[in-house]
Amino acid sequence: MINKGKQYSTFVRRAGLAWGKGDLPKAMATLEEGIQLATMNGDVEIAQVLQQDLARYQRMADEATSAEAF
Repeated sequence: MINKGKQYSTFVRRAGLAWGKGDLPKAMATLEEGIQLATMNGDVEIAQVLQQDLARYQRMADEATSAEAF
């Protein structure tokens, strides 16, 4: 069985790789998947950390979109 830290770090790593490749929807979907898993497992603190990462990714995506509009 995979320990919790390794399991959740996999979501962060996969999201970062997707972000680096420019696949923003996949990056955000990966974090959302991690949030759902953490919530189901009762790992509230991990869910909050992943939610903060998701919010950061969403802000960066919004900034990139608004920069392209100009």
